[in-house]
Amino acid sequence: MSNELISREETALSNEQVQAISIAVQGIVAPVMEQIGKILEHNTQAMERIAATQQLMSARISELEKQVRLKTPMSRSQERHLNDAIRQRARELMDAKGYGEDKKAVNRLAGMIRRSVLARYGVDSLREAPAYDYDVAMEQAENWNDLLAIRDVAKEARQRADTEGETTC
Repeated sequence: MSNELISREETALSNEQVQAISIAVQGIVAPVMEQIGKILEHNTQAMERIAATQQLMSARISELEKQVRLKTPMSRSQERHLNDAIRQRARELMDAKGYGEDKKAVNRLAGMIRRSVLARYGVDSLREAPAYDYDVAMEQAENWNDLLAIRDVAKEARQRADTEGETTC
């Protein structure tokens, strides 16, 4: 038993020895942990820069996509369909006034509708209007209803009909 007690006492470390070992380990590990901390800090900064660059690139790509959409003109078929819708709306409005068969009145009103659509986009022809906004342009043409313009065109059509009626009598 006494041998056992002696070996335990020999193997047991004193407080001073534990502190000395602790200080030695801390001296070895602290610089390593400090370096790991610096590496993590640099990685974090690099990730933040990458995220900022990626966000900037995403914003630029979105802006470019928007510019491409704005610059892409209507196709010929879209232009044709829009012109048909404009003429149809002019005919409907003139029919309501009783002048649906007056081609001059329908064409004049169709021109007013067309100018209204063109003014929305600031272009000189329907072909130059942006293709992405085709549905909005169609809706504008189909819902166009300028009462003063309709009244003026109907008034002209009535005057034409009256003068034609006088000449045929």
